Amino acid sequence: MVTVPAQGWTPRPYQLPLLKYMTKTERGLRACVAWHRRAGKDLTCVNVMAIKAMQRVGTYWYVLPYGNQARRIIWNGMTGEGKKFIDYFPAKLVEKKSEQEMRLHLTNGSVIQLMGSDDPDKMVGANPIGVIFSEFSISDPAAWQLINPILAENGGWALFNGTPRGENHFYKLLLKAQATKGWFSSHLSVKDTKAIKPDDLRKARDELNNEARFQSEYMCSFKTPVEGSYYGPIISRLYKNKQVMQDLAADPALPVHTAWDLGMDDSTSVWFFQQFKSEIRIVYYYENSGEGFPFYARELQRWAVQKGVTYGKHFAPHDIKVRELGTGKSRLEVARSLGLKFTPVRKLPVQDGIEAVRNLLPRCWFGRSSSTLGLEHLKGYHKEWDSSKQVYRKTPVHDSNSHGADAFRTLAMGLKENKQGYGKHKQQGLEFIELLDYYLNCPPSAKRFVFSAPRYLVLVEEIDYENPEDPYSKKVAPYWHVAWQQCMDGFAKTLYEIAPYKLDKVCFMRNKRGILSGYKFYPWNKMKRICNYGIKT
Repeated sequence: MVTVPAQGWTPRPYQLPLLKYMTKTERGLRACVAWHRRAGKDLTCVNVMAIKAMQRVGTYWYVLPYGNQARRIIWNGMTGEGKKFIDYFPAKLVEKKSEQEMRLHLTNGSVIQLMGSDDPDKMVGANPIGVIFSEFSISDPAAWQLINPILAENGGWALFNGTPRGENHFYKLLLKAQATKGWFSSHLSVKDTKAIKPDDLRKARDELNNEARFQSEYMCSFKTPVEGSYYGPIISRLYKNKQVMQDLAADPALPVHTAWDLGMDDSTSVWFFQQFKSEIRIVYYYENSGEGFPFYARELQRWAVQKGVTYGKHFAPHDIKVRELGTGKSRLEVARSLGLKFTPVRKLPVQDGIEAVRNLLPRCWFGRSSSTLGLEHLKGYHKEWDSSKQVYRKTPVHDSNSHGADAFRTLAMGLKENKQGYGKHKQQGLEFIELLDYYLNCPPSAKRFVFSAPRYLVLVEEIDYENPEDPYSKKVAPYWHVAWQQCMDGFAKTLYEIAPYKLDKVCFMRNKRGILSGYKFYPWNKMKRICNYGIKT
């Protein structure tokens, strides 16, 4: 006789509602449990799967964040009592075991497959009827997006477990479960379960030596910032300063730039942003996987038409230039054939990129409705924890947050390089339109020059006439009239080395949307250089 559950397992009182919902009711199709560390999440879930696999013949998946985790924790792992997780599928029920694939073939025809959410290729083309997502808080949510339609079609079930990692996708799923009829939800801290003795709990707290980590893992708090987060504190300040708005519409007068991360598994993340003076306005975030450049080219075109905007620069990581063995073409060339002209950013150490993001974020404004997922990725991007040494490693954790964070690093590095003058002069948005308007409407007789540099865009005209709009003006000797300027590093700089010829004085005019705000004259021989080169127009 075969008994399921096996190994003499007796569920604890707080585990029983989940077990009953999943195995003894017809409605047991969706469940989400946020339980504290050492609450027996995986032990309960393994037994749920063992029972369900005997109740209905089919394929079942047990998904952890990473494939190596699935092997270490479930396939080779043991419970606190020293029993192997995999043995909760009784040996008499196991017809065949595939060590390499982490797959069990049961005698009744059911198949149990262990895998990681980081390997979506295994999920394509399969037809599971039951899925368990373990530690869903640090899993790639895209895996669930692939599986959900399959389960909806075949009447399959899904069970999610995990401990909090901030208010990310797992938190939102729990809220959905709590608010949706037919879903099972459970949110239990160590105070609720009393599964850990007070002395052991104090010991665990002391060993962690990290209150945020303790609150997250044992008190099951979603409000605790993600420990080791690179950008979490900065983003919290953005919320406090109201730089995260409900809506932040794209301005049709400004070009929309994009910054990309191109994953090797075709996972792609894109930030859409605009620049206005020193502000960086994040107007949209988009991510997808399993699609090629033609798909993203259509998506960009669709969004631009919908918002009535035009594109500026498209920044991409340096490896977009690498030629692929299969085609002999680089992704840069493929994208260009589709009308996407990318500007690759230089390869720099990850830490330099992280620092660039930290410096840029205080200047950023986000639209919550259009960038929520991207913000979650930035908040969740964190350092790797070395449990043996009880310190954070220098390297970031590669998880579902990585692609969005990497794309923002591309954004920061692209702007930094642009600012430092890599490439040609940039025509930037409304400010350039204002300059162009002045340029086109200034007196035809004026000798006009445009001077440009990474931080400057200046129109200069030679003035030797009366101002017809000023009754008190008098005809003056010729001087250089700086009709417009943007000086990020102070304005007391000049055209000294780049002007086509010298005049006695330089007049700087403050002009904003045609409104004159003052003049300032400087003797030519006392001015310093303002730009790097000049272009006669």
